Amino acid sequence: MNKCVVITFLITISIGLGQAQSLFDATYDHFTTDNQNNIYTWRGASLTKYSTQNTPAGEVLWVFDKPVYGNISSVDANVIKTLVFYQESGKIVLLDNTLSPIGNELDLFEHDLTSVTLAALFGNNRIVLFDETNQDLYITDLNLNVVSKTHCSFPEEIAPFSLQSEPDHCIMLIDSMKGIFFFDRFGTFEQRLPITGILSAQLSGENIIYLKDNTLYQYNRKKLEQSQSYPSFISNSKELRLTGSWLFILDKDGILHTIQD
Repeated sequence: MNKCVVITFLITISIGLGQAQSLFDATYDHFTTDNQNNIYTWRGASLTKYSTQNTPAGEVLWVFDKPVYGNISSVDANVIKTLVFYQESGKIVLLDNTLSPIGNELDLFEHDLTSVTLAALFGNNRIVLFDETNQDLYITDLNLNVVSKTHCSFPEEIAPFSLQSEPDHCIMLIDSMKGIFFFDRFGTFEQRLPITGILSAQLSGENIIYLKDNTLYQYNRKKLEQSQSYPSFISNSKELRLTGSWLFILDKDGILHTIQD
């Protein structure tokens, strides 16, 4: 999503041209989206994939539920694959676009990756992991064979809550107290942005769209330039995703809201 599209969409929100609405009757722990505007919500061990193509309210496409692994810690999805991470049991499950497992589950503990706190896809053929105890960033293949390992030797240890990537571009770690940390596609540290207090953020090329103090911001990391900020249309916002012509916001009560341009 380029800078002009992001700004145009946020201006639409700020002047109220879009119509905000709540999605679904259920509540959720977290959610994410893919580049086809599909929505992935999860609560406990249950993951549901919805479509926004046919109805603004969403249509259930697929459900994945494996309580034997524990509660879902995070989900990362693109149109081809979905990664489901279970931190407590040290498991990663890769799913296809119908939320059917691709091969067997991946066991982090069996690969001596015992302190991983964050996991995400890195394109279609790589996984990126962060080990908070040892402050190590890993890039692995889809069998958890390590491709690269970077030790984060910052003056203070970081405790990121979010890990995102852009294939062949960069990896982003967000620590709400210490800022945003960027690494290149080989895992080498590139840049720190001292933006703190972030609740949720989305990486889109050079742009970062983030939520802080119930306000949406856009920042260009290459130009070190913040464009404009806009109040969120949801008073207790917790997470955001901007995809296509849709902005999704999950509030602190677990209710998912959207506005469409």
